[in-house]
Amino acid sequence: MTDLTAADETAALRARLDALEAENARLRAETRPSPPVTAAATDRPHGNRWRAFLSALCIVIATILVPVSIVAAWARVELVDETRFVETFAPLADDPQVQAMVADQVTVAIEDSLDLEGLTNDLFDGIQQLDLPPRALAALDLLRAPAAQGLQNLVDTTVTRLVESDAFADVWETALRASHRSLAAVAAGGTSSGAVVIGENGEVGIQLGPIIEEVKKRLVDRGIGFAESIPVIDRTIVVAQSDALTVVGTVYNLAVAAGWWTPIVALVLFLAGILIARRRSTAGLGTGIGIALGAGVLAMGLGIGGSILALSAPNLGVPAGALASMYEQITSAMRDTAVVLTLLGVVIAVIAWMSGRWRGARAARGGVASINAGARGALLKRGVDTGRFGAWLYAQRVLVRIALGALAIVWLMLLRPLSVGEVFLVLVVWLIVWWVFELLQRRPEEAAAAAALADEAASAAGAAESAPAVDGEADTVVIVDGDPADPDADTLVIETDVATDAAAASGSKKGS
Repeated sequence: MTDLTAADETAALRARLDALEAENARLRAETRPSPPVTAAATDRPHGNRWRAFLSALCIVIATILVPVSIVAAWARVELVDETRFVETFAPLADDPQVQAMVADQVTVAIEDSLDLEGLTNDLFDGIQQLDLPPRALAALDLLRAPAAQGLQNLVDTTVTRLVESDAFADVWETALRASHRSLAAVAAGGTSSGAVVIGENGEVGIQLGPIIEEVKKRLVDRGIGFAESIPVIDRTIVVAQSDALTVVGTVYNLAVAAGWWTPIVALVLFLAGILIARRRSTAGLGTGIGIALGAGVLAMGLGIGGSILALSAPNLGVPAGALASMYEQITSAMRDTAVVLTLLGVVIAVIAWMSGRWRGARAARGGVASINAGARGALLKRGVDTGRFGAWLYAQRVLVRIALGALAIVWLMLLRPLSVGEVFLVLVVWLIVWWVFELLQRRPEEAAAAAALADEAASAAGAAESAPAVDGEADTVVIVDGDPADPDADTLVIETDVATDAAAASGSKKGS
């Protein structure tokens, strides 16, 4: 009986020792120091320098292409696609500040072209030629100013109602489609026309001609004859001017010719920089920083551009609120994309740093591994064992992590255009799924340690069951060899009082 118990304890201790040795070997492999540099190593050809140089060059070029890719993608989606172009600028027709600005400018353009005061004076001068009484002529002179003011109010009311009606949205959309078609003329070196125009000098403006034509039609329909005298007015409200806007033709041609190739070229360069590098974790860190830097610079540039444009509103003669609404509508898609890519770059940089050889990264990985090992151990103690599936997850852990990353990227691609909230959602879900798969792994050293602890606990329980049972009240000692419930087990009962008395009597006789 004693020999069996000792053998079980020895086997349990040996299994536990094997598990500890396996764990120590794994830790030594992860924290193995770099071999010392010898003279032979220093004399080797510096064949790795070109890899580091090419890797850095690819990452730098890709970083420069990040903002270019964002603008090119915006140009392709917003400018080449007429439907998307209309969807981008159509909401301006419902903006109250833009409506007020357009109404004021249209009213001024009509009044300047008609000279309502001159028309009123001509009308009253003709009436005065009818040999009216002096009192009637005096009354007519008093009505000149109110009549002119009434005509101005009529034009203003008609324009305001048109701009605030649903019909204005239809007029605006029709003009936008004409604007989109004219962008090809700008790219070819011509001029643009339509609701939103871009001049040769980098001026962005709103064309009032289509709106004035609709106002003229409505005034004529209401029986206001002087409206037929409204000429064709080619007037544009300049809302921005920048020399940088003269490259719109270049950007447009790039969008047509390159399309979505520019972002792909940047992505390929980043991947090439990682694959060429000798230390891929360092290249991955540089890639994340490059993406965050390139996209962040564009986001900040767009924000600064909005502030500068707001300061130039008085010089342009455009209300600051309307100018801000138009700028926001034009640049919001690019800014959101830049912010999302900045966040993705930070995430990539953190993941690359965590996989590197830096002391802080090793400490962080050790902390995460310790937490995961403790959680897996707790699950094993509660009988949760993933068996062969867990062993496969551990053996293919790199493949599983790559697959999870690829699925996260596919999810992000399907959610385009992305927002910051959607990126956070994908990141949180990816982290949760990754952690679950880490906990489901069945690592050999942890399984061996758990088995050793279970064997030790079973041995201790068996020893406790085979221990002698003492009955203090009956003054007897009952020793059971085997299972107490087995009727064939050997049982030895010793009366303690009799044995004690016999031993005492024997001792007394020897002493005498």
